[in-house]
Amino acid sequence: MTTTTTNTTAPDILESAIAELLTLLAANQRADLIDRVNAASARLKRPSTILCVVGEFKQGKSSLVNALLGSAACPVDDDLATSAITLVRYGDEPGAVVRRTVDGQAVAERVAIEDLSSWCSERGNPENHKGVQRVELAMPSAMLKQGLMIVDTPGMGGLGAGHAAATMAFLPFADGLVLVSDASAELSAPELDFMRRATELCPLVMFAQTKIDLYPAWQRIVDINRAHLAKLGEIPIVAVSSKLRLDAIARKDRELNVDSRFPEMIQVVGERVVAPAKDSARARSANDVAQIASMLRNGLQQEAALLADPTKIQASVDELNAAKERLDHLRGPGAKWSTVLADRVTDLSAAVMHNFRGAMRAIMRDCDERAEQLGGGDQWDELVRDLQTDTASAVTDAFVAIEQGRQAIRADIAMLLQDEQIGSEGRARRLGDDIDISDFWRDKAIDPEGDKKGKLALQKGLTGLRGAQGGMMMFGMLGQFLPGTAAVLFASNPVLLGAGAVFGGFQLAEDRKRRVTQRRQAARTQIRQFADDVQFELGDQITSLVRDLQRSLRDEISGRLAELQRTYTETAQRAQETAKRTQEQQQQRSAEVKRQLDVLAQIERGAGSATGS
Repeated sequence: MTTTTTNTTAPDILESAIAELLTLLAANQRADLIDRVNAASARLKRPSTILCVVGEFKQGKSSLVNALLGSAACPVDDDLATSAITLVRYGDEPGAVVRRTVDGQAVAERVAIEDLSSWCSERGNPENHKGVQRVELAMPSAMLKQGLMIVDTPGMGGLGAGHAAATMAFLPFADGLVLVSDASAELSAPELDFMRRATELCPLVMFAQTKIDLYPAWQRIVDINRAHLAKLGEIPIVAVSSKLRLDAIARKDRELNVDSRFPEMIQVVGERVVAPAKDSARARSANDVAQIASMLRNGLQQEAALLADPTKIQASVDELNAAKERLDHLRGPGAKWSTVLADRVTDLSAAVMHNFRGAMRAIMRDCDERAEQLGGGDQWDELVRDLQTDTASAVTDAFVAIEQGRQAIRADIAMLLQDEQIGSEGRARRLGDDIDISDFWRDKAIDPEGDKKGKLALQKGLTGLRGAQGGMMMFGMLGQFLPGTAAVLFASNPVLLGAGAVFGGFQLAEDRKRRVTQRRQAARTQIRQFADDVQFELGDQITSLVRDLQRSLRDEISGRLAELQRTYTETAQRAQETAKRTQEQQQQRSAEVKRQLDVLAQIERGAGSATGS
C-alpha cells in the first residue's frame, strides 16, 4: 500500500488501508471486526449529511428541492402547500413511505410518488387530518448518492410560530439550512429573526432567492437582502430559478442551466455542507480503522514474542487466560462501568426533565403576566408566537442536554475502563495498554464552557453528532416528535387555532371589565393546556430516547470488550499451537506474523495520514 504518492488523496489512502485491513482480518478469521471495518468503509463512501430547506408558504421550497435533485420528487402546484416534513434521501429506485399515526399506533405505508400531494399538502391533507408525521422519499439522484439528505419542511406560517418553532428545535442536529424566499419582496422581519436564531444553531445557513425568472427587478431585491443579511454575519446568498433549472435538465441545455444559477448553489452546498461532513466521516472511519488495526497488532506482537522465545509460552497462556477472566467480569452485569452507566443515565433523565419543567414554568409565568396586559388581537398573536418559539427553544435545550449527557457518560466510562487491570497478579496491566479506550468514542465532548458561551458553542459541541449515525437517529426521533406530535401542538392546539379569535374584533379597553377578565382567563387556560400537552409528549420522548441511549452505550461497550476478549482467546490458542509446531513451522509462522505486522503498521500510518495526524 502506497501512502506517499503526491496524487493520492486522503480518501484514497484510507480506502486502500481499509482494503488491506479487510484482507488481514479475513486471514485471521475476525468476522466480528470485518463488520466494523465494512461500516467504516460505507460511512467513508456515503456520509450522512442533513440539509434543511425552510421558508414561508408558497416561496418555492419544494420546487427548489426538485431542481436540486433534477426531478419532480416533491409535489408542486400553484394551490398546493407542503403540510408535512419530507425527507429525501438516495435510493436506487424511486419510492415513497408515509409515516403516520392511526388510532394511536405508528404505521408506515408505501405510496406512489404521484399520490404524495394527497398526503403532504394542505389541499390533500388539510390540518393533517390523516395524522402524517413525515414522508420519506428515495430518489436515484447523483447529489443524494454522496450521502446528502434533504429535508423539505412545511411552510412556516409567519416564521414565528407553528412549524417554524418545530423546525428550529432540530436545527442543532442538521448540517446546513437553506432559507427560501422569492424575489417578489425583501426579507420580512420574522424571516430575518429566524435567520438570526438559525445562525446560532446550525453550522451553515444560506439564503436562496427564488423565482428570479418571474421578477425582472430580482437583482435589486437581492441587493437589499444582502444588506440585511450582512448584519447577521457571513451568509452565502444565491439567486436561482427552479423552472429554468428543470427546463435545462429536460432539454439538456447547459447554458440554460447556468442561467438558472443552480450550479452556484450546488457548489456552495458541496463546499460548505457536504465536504465538512465527508471530512468528519473520514476522520471517524480512520479512527475505527486505526483502533481495529491496533487491536490486531497487539495480538500478533504477543504471538511474535512467543515465537521468538517459546520458553515463555506457558506463562503467557496463564496471563492471557487471567485477562480473559477479567474481561468476562467486565462484560457481566456486576461490572462497575455497567452500574455507573445505569446510575448516570437515571440522573441524566431526571436532570433533563427537571430543567425542562423549570423552563416551561418560567415560560408560563411570563405568559400569565403578559396575558394580564393583553389589549387586542395583535398582542394575542404576538404572545402565541413567543410562546411557541420559547417552547421550541426549551425542547431544543432538552434534546441537546441529552446529547451532552451521552458524550459525558461515554467519556467517564472510557476513563473508568482505562483504569481497569487485566492479566495476572504479577504482570497486571491496564486495559488501555492493549487498546486505546478513548478511541471508542467517535464524538468529541461538548465544550464544558458551552453554557457560558451561549448557543454558538453548539456549533462545535454537536459536530460529532451531525452527519453521524447517532445524529440520524436523533433527527429521526425529532422528526417523529416535532413535525408530528409537536406540529399538532404547535399548529393545531387551541392556543394557535384561537389566535386572534379570543380577542379578535374587540378592543379590551372598550369592553366590560367582566368580559375582559373572562377573556384573559380563557387565554391563560389555553396557554396552560398547551404547556401540559407539550410536557406530556416530551416526557414520553425523553424516556424513550434515554432508554435507547443506555441500550446503545451498553451494547457498544460490551461489543468492544467482546472483541478484545476474542483477541486474547485467539492469542492464547495460537500460543498453545506454537508449542506443538516444529522449528521449521515456527519460522514460517514467524515470517508470516512479521509480514502482517508490517502491513498493519502501514495501515495505521495510512489511517493517520487520512486525518492529518
